[in-house]
Amino acid sequence: MTKPASSFSPLDPSSAEPIYRQIYWRFRGAITDGVLTPGDRIPAARALAKELGLARGTIDTAYSLLTAEGYIQSRGQAGTVV
Repeated sequence: MTKPASSFSPLDPSSAEPIYRQIYWRFRGAITDGVLTPGDRIPAARALAKELGLARGTIDTAYSLLTAEGYIQSRGQAGTVV
């Protein structure tokens, strides 16, 4: 089941921290705090971008960081999971 992004704290466009980093920290925090557990699906980049009103590249950048650090894994058609 995919967890809705709306369950996380809102993004702050006036923050000095870039939006992609804010998204990264929210997902990383949810994973390390056990809110998102191994096997949980996260929203597709395109769907999350639409939900948040952001460019898909912003979400892709955050997801790339999470993937590089081993927090999430893309499974192609099966989606992206923790």
